Amino acid sequence: MDTSGQFKELIDTLEDLTETVKHVGIIACDFEEQSQDVLNTKINDMVKGLKKLNDLKDNFEQVQVPYEVLSYIDQGRNPQLYTKDCLEKAKQKNEEVKEKINSLQSFKD
Repeated sequence: MDTSGQFKELIDTLEDLTETVKHVGIIACDFEEQSQDVLNTKINDMVKGLKKLNDLKDNFEQVQVPYEVLSYIDQGRNPQLYTKDCLEKAKQKNEEVKEKINSLQSFKD
């Protein structure tokens, strides 16, 4: 399976697992005796989802996530903003270097 297919499968598995955990929480909060079978089924689905997630982990051993991306997530920020911020910093640094080059060239002239 290609890399994009592996990521798609991971995303789908995480979305399914998240949905299942939400359902378990809802059922547990409003628990009634007749909902025991549904709760058991959802818990089993959650365990299957965790097992599938565990099986998928080997496909991502070589994936490296920058520490800053994890910091963005911890701060409640969108990790996709990391790329935008990196590009903005690179652009700013490029402009600074460009100004220095121009000033050095003016000394040369």
